Amino acid sequence: MTKAKEQLDTLLTYWQNKFQAKRVNNQLTFDNHIGVGEMTGYLFNDQSFSLQFDYTLHASIEGDDLIDDIGFVNFLFGLPHSHQDKFIALSTDKNVELEGVIFSNDTKEHLSFFQPAKVPIKAVIIKISDHEFERLINLSPALKDKIENLGKFFLYDRLNNMMLGTLVRAFEISKEEPYREELIKNCLDYLITLSLSRFSKKAEEKEDMNISMKNLFVARQMIIDYHGANIDINTLAMECGMSVSRLRLLFKTFFKQPIYKFQQQVRLEEAKRLLKDNKKSMSMIAMDLGFSNASHFTSVFKKSYGITPKEFKKNQSE
Repeated sequence: MTKAKEQLDTLLTYWQNKFQAKRVNNQLTFDNHIGVGEMTGYLFNDQSFSLQFDYTLHASIEGDDLIDDIGFVNFLFGLPHSHQDKFIALSTDKNVELEGVIFSNDTKEHLSFFQPAKVPIKAVIIKISDHEFERLINLSPALKDKIENLGKFFLYDRLNNMMLGTLVRAFEISKEEPYREELIKNCLDYLITLSLSRFSKKAEEKEDMNISMKNLFVARQMIIDYHGANIDINTLAMECGMSVSRLRLLFKTFFKQPIYKFQQQVRLEEAKRLLKDNKKSMSMIAMDLGFSNASHFTSVFKKSYGITPKEFKKNQSE
């Protein structure tokens, strides 16, 4: 048994147990209290394989016991909002949403997963052996230099129209199609080629592609710890070891909202808590949370919740 076939079998067994699924060859199907759907494994050759996820869970699942299949580079593709709501995997936070491609050999830090309930999950993981990956990146001197300089890498990119169309096509191929498996394999193989081509161009343009998820979580947690107040973007960027513009870009890319909106959301949630607590005046709450004055606080609060802080406080006491 080749290493690729062995790893594919190991992962299918893992997910079979997780979903209490029926297995026929390399396909898992389940329709039970966990959810409904299927997962299919495709063995390309002795150097690569993939798993295609297509299911909806009745309850969210999470874990940190995914197998670290050393010797393979990972490509994880997820469909964006226009095609599904959310797919979250291989991350350290429940609010990270994958709508693009993650390309990584740095698996040990990203083996936790969370998958939400009542959401159609459509994603593909493609794994390529280190040997085959080396052959592929040798075709692009710029990408090869970039990868060699990074050592461990965790790269992210949006799907362009061609990549998106190819990924959608992989999920639309009819089960009655006699060449279904071959067509899906061709789609996924093409996705790898398109992805490497994109990353190669970014490397040629000397774009910084390595994403530090941990640093983004540092920024996010600092905002939460400070209740969204009394911490500015420059301080956050300095703590994360990146420029302000890059922090803004990456935060919006992964958390699906600008950093200032998240900061305001946290401030307002803390304001609601303080209003319920009923120990501080509205002027004091406004000052503590960094609003310029009580009027500004009232305006922002009403815009978000449709009622003023005073009305919210009154409703809590009734």
